[in-house]
Amino acid sequence: MQRYFDEELKKLKDTLFRMGDLVERAIRKAADSLETQDRQKAKEVIEEDQKINILEIEIDEFGHELIARMQPTAVDLRLITMVLKITGDLERIGDQAVNIAQEGLERSPNAGALKQDLGFSKGTDLAIQMVKGALEAFANRDAKIAKSICEGDDELDNWNREVNLKLQQAVETGKVGFSEAIGLIMVAHNLERIGDLATNIAEDVIYVAKGIDIRHHITERRASK
Repeated sequence: MQRYFDEELKKLKDTLFRMGDLVERAIRKAADSLETQDRQKAKEVIEEDQKINILEIEIDEFGHELIARMQPTAVDLRLITMVLKITGDLERIGDQAVNIAQEGLERSPNAGALKQDLGFSKGTDLAIQMVKGALEAFANRDAKIAKSICEGDDELDNWNREVNLKLQQAVETGKVGFSEAIGLIMVAHNLERIGDLATNIAEDVIYVAKGIDIRHHITERRASK
C-alpha cells in the first residue's frame, strides 16, 4: 500500500514540476514579448495560461483525492498540503506573466529599448531564478537553497525601487510619457510579485524541512521596507 501511495505522490509532484516549467517559460516569453514588441508571442502567453490553470485544477483534485482515499500519515499529509499551496502560488505567478504579456500588447514601439535601458532583463532573470530555485528546494527538501531564495528577494525588491526611481526621473525630464512609465512600473511590480510568490514557496520548504515557520518574520521585514 505504501509503495502504491509513493507512486501516486510522485505523479502529483511530477505534475507540479510540469506546471513549474510552464510558468517559467511564460515569464520568459512575456518579458521577451515586451522587449521585442512581439505581439504574437504576447498572445501565446495569454492563451497558454489556460494550460497552467488546467494543471492547477488537476493537481488540486488529485491531491484531495489522495488525502481522502489513502489517509496519509501526518508527514505525507503535510507534503500533499504543501504541493497544493505551491500550486496556488504557481498559478498566481502565471497570472503575473499574463499581466506582463498584456502590457506588451499595449506598449508603444519605444518600450523595448526603454526596457533594456532600465535593466528589465536583470529583473526577469532574478524572478525566474527565484522560481526555479524555489522548486529545486522543494524537490530536494533543501532548506539551504530555500533560505537563499528568501534572501534573494531583497535584490529583486531593490531592483524594483531603482526602476521606479528612474522612471519617475524620466517622466520629470520629459524622456518618457506618463502612461508609458506607469505601464513599465506595473511590469516591474509584476516581476517583484513573482519574487514574493517564489519566496512563499521557499518559506514552505523551510517549514517542511526544518519545522521552522518564518512567514511572519518575512512579512514584517517586507512591511518595514
